[in-house]
Amino acid sequence: MSAQPPGRASHAPHRGGARRLLPADPALAHDSGRRFLVDDTDHARRLLPVEPAGHHRAGRPRRSADETSFGASLGWAFLGTILPGGGLLRTRWRPLGIVLLTLTLGIIAVVTLAILIAPNLLVALLGVPRALTIAWLGVALFGLFWVASIAATHLMLRPSPARAWQRIVGAVVIGFLALTVATPSFVGARTLYDTSQFIEAVLGDTDPGAGPEDDFGTVLDPWADKDRVNVLVLGGDAGADRTGTRTDTVILASIDTQTGDMVLFSLPRQTQRLPFPPGSALAKKWPYGFTSGADYDPEFALNAIYGNVPLMAPDAFSGADDPGAEALKMVVGEALGLKVDYYAMVNLDGFVELIDALGGITVNINRPVPVGGKNASGSDPAVPPDRWLPPGPDQHLNGYDALWFARGRYKTDDYHRMARQRCVIRAIVRQADPPTVAANYEALTKAGSTIVATDVPSKRLPAMLTLGLRVKDGTITSVSFENGKDGFSSSHPNWKTARQRVQDAINPPPPLPDSASASPTASASASPTGTPSAAATPGPESAPIDECAYHPATP
Repeated sequence: MSAQPPGRASHAPHRGGARRLLPADPALAHDSGRRFLVDDTDHARRLLPVEPAGHHRAGRPRRSADETSFGASLGWAFLGTILPGGGLLRTRWRPLGIVLLTLTLGIIAVVTLAILIAPNLLVALLGVPRALTIAWLGVALFGLFWVASIAATHLMLRPSPARAWQRIVGAVVIGFLALTVATPSFVGARTLYDTSQFIEAVLGDTDPGAGPEDDFGTVLDPWADKDRVNVLVLGGDAGADRTGTRTDTVILASIDTQTGDMVLFSLPRQTQRLPFPPGSALAKKWPYGFTSGADYDPEFALNAIYGNVPLMAPDAFSGADDPGAEALKMVVGEALGLKVDYYAMVNLDGFVELIDALGGITVNINRPVPVGGKNASGSDPAVPPDRWLPPGPDQHLNGYDALWFARGRYKTDDYHRMARQRCVIRAIVRQADPPTVAANYEALTKAGSTIVATDVPSKRLPAMLTLGLRVKDGTITSVSFENGKDGFSSSHPNWKTARQRVQDAINPPPPLPDSASASPTASASASPTGTPSAAATPGPESAPIDECAYHPATP
């Protein structure tokens, strides 16, 4: 017998064939741990690798540290960061990668189609608390799986055993990639969670008196069957120096649901004789409106209705969540000839939080506005303000200064204050653009849930969100009912004339042809926040100017 070649193991001759099991020959293969069969059947020696037990069969993705470099493992992990599940396609977890990648592409396709075809449907889903709960849980879980897929891709594809520097560099890079995925996932889940909590805290679950006729449209246009929606904005001014809540701010916002154009109607807080609907129990109790018979009785003024009517007629609003707000909806709607759909009560003491959460507001200040201070009342002397907000264009105010811009009355009258309040509403609408809201979203939801009360039901929120987008692109006009102007008297108001002013404002006549269209009276209807019906009734005409523009008062 001939001697065995060096490095070869001795085996008995393979009968019936010429295949012998030999260890790896360093000269023939670099894999020190692999074995080969020597095939002599055709008198040509060939090495056939023998796969270890448990090794993947051909056609299946393999995790092979010997075949994947360290850089490639990071590259596949980076791909998995861009496309969730993409890196797993190179590993033994390929089926999971396919599922994750398919789910991602499906979500992108559905959202894109919704934005292009039915954006209102997407907004509607964002206004449903249950959908939001499912969404924030789904986003959180998806983020966890995404992070896990990135880490698993690298660990399964990096060389084994990994060197110390590879472990350190890999941990840093994968940690960074995981952070880029986890951060937006967490923020998205938290935003959806805050929204669901805000809706549940602020909005009611039911719609009083809702019926089939309250379905105002379709999914594509939730306002197709309702021309206008009227929202009563109330500013509650409760405090230690007064009993109960006095609504010193009463503004009816009437919105064209198709164009988003909004008209703000302001009534003075001292207005008397607010009427109740004919035939109602309250109309029988107060047939001449809410009055004691005196020309001016503060306990029967507009700002006293919220607290006094439910006390004087407790059975009139039994079962209502907020009887005072329901009383105001009734009388303001009857006085101005519009059906008030909803109300929104803002606690002025918490107004600061809302404005600060929005990042402040920008307004034009035409005359100095007191910060603090109090006018003389009866035997109480006047209290001077702490300081004044100076006049100037585009003044950015924080929450505290914005509060006093809206409520300051020292040595000024209620009508200037009412005008400033309308300018605050306009500033909030303009300031609440998507980037600003997104940047301050968590603070806004927390502030709003503590200072805003409304009877807008949660099921109506999707439609209101759609309407809000239209309002941002619409125009805002104002009608102020001031004592002694345009035929209005706060002690003996002519409500028939007031209703006509309202109709002229929401249905302005077409502009006159030729030179007449450029007249001051005609331009008042088109001015963004002017008085649309300045010449609709007898009496001194309101100035046809934009009350929120910068036109400083002359000394």
